[in-house]
Amino acid sequence: MRLLLNNLFKTFIISTVLAIAANCIYYAIEQRGQDYDYMNAVTLIAGSTLILTVILLIMTLPVLFLANKQYWNNVPLRLFLYFSGSAAFLIAVFTMQVNTNTKIFDMITVFIFIIIHYIFYHKTVKANN
Repeated sequence: MRLLLNNLFKTFIISTVLAIAANCIYYAIEQRGQDYDYMNAVTLIAGSTLILTVILLIMTLPVLFLANKQYWNNVPLRLFLYFSGSAAFLIAVFTMQVNTNTKIFDMITVFIFIIIHYIFYHKTVKANN
């Protein structure tokens, strides 16, 4: 249980920092040549990304059920519990009726979260085998 909590915390911190950086880069590329207040934009991007990663973290809390060895040994259930929250968020992003920039912003955040989440999943599976 402690390893799973530790991995969730690391996933949250690393993915938040990387997503903020990636979203700022996307914003700078998208607004290139226009006169915008980048300091205000970075604050808004950081806050929005933090909120999105908190939502993703809450949606991935079923991972904690994997502390039960019976659940952990069932591979399809393990994959479902580990990635279903992120996948549901990704499906929601694709089906939302929002503008393209918001959709791209959300997709950048969720893809980075899923990649970092997968890295820690792979390390955990290796450690338990």
